[in-house]
Amino acid sequence: MSNVKMPKDTALSRGLFRFAIGVATIFNALIGRPKVYFESEKAEFKNIPSNVLIISNHTYWLDPPNLSILFRKKLCNSVAANEVFEGGRYYLMAGLRCIPLDRNAMDLACIKECVARLKKDQRVIIFPEGQLNLTDEILDFKPGVALISMQAKCGVVPVYTSGVYRPFGGLKLIVGNPISFEELFPGAMGAKAVENATALMQERMQKLSDNLNSKLSEKDKKIQHKVRQKFAEKRIKIEEQKQTKLSEGDNNDN
Repeated sequence: MSNVKMPKDTALSRGLFRFAIGVATIFNALIGRPKVYFESEKAEFKNIPSNVLIISNHTYWLDPPNLSILFRKKLCNSVAANEVFEGGRYYLMAGLRCIPLDRNAMDLACIKECVARLKKDQRVIIFPEGQLNLTDEILDFKPGVALISMQAKCGVVPVYTSGVYRPFGGLKLIVGNPISFEELFPGAMGAKAVENATALMQERMQKLSDNLNSKLSEKDKKIQHKVRQKFAEKRIKIEEQKQTKLSEGDNNDN
């Protein structure tokens, strides 16, 4: 269970978030200009059900707000790791409607909150790989996404992101056809059903990955590789700094 206090879903928080997304939408349209593809007409925003799980690969910390902008027709929430809420960032993450998740355990409180918000006709953004992934390889999906879908009795919309966050079309996304609850769970519920639903979602995401990456130019691929490499190096340095602080703390205790 997460040791981070669960942010409350209040009318004030919903209003402030809608205002922030409205401002960000204007900025995104003028400066960001991400290129959005659709797997088919079924995947167009107008055809997506209201309360769905939006699943995506995770390449950068801007993924949650970017997806919230794209799917803004309904109020979006994002699942984020406990560590992101540390210190003064708690109020920022709560304002962005993030739901804390303990990645080291089956976080039932997180699942319960996701289900509750889906049942309020809201949307939940979640990254089923469970971590940032700076490669083109789809990592194994965690079963929590299927559990949320099963308990909320809602469908899933897969989205694959590629490219980089830079002005004027550096980012590219493809929105997949919605996967209905009935397609995810055609028979009896249980552990096997969760396993099958998880496999189906991962299969659809791989299909989107192949589709979108085939559209990238060689220039796009080179830029993406360079940016990912720099980001990976930065993450390593941050992790090393954390380990150094932990070691210093242990030495002081001794």
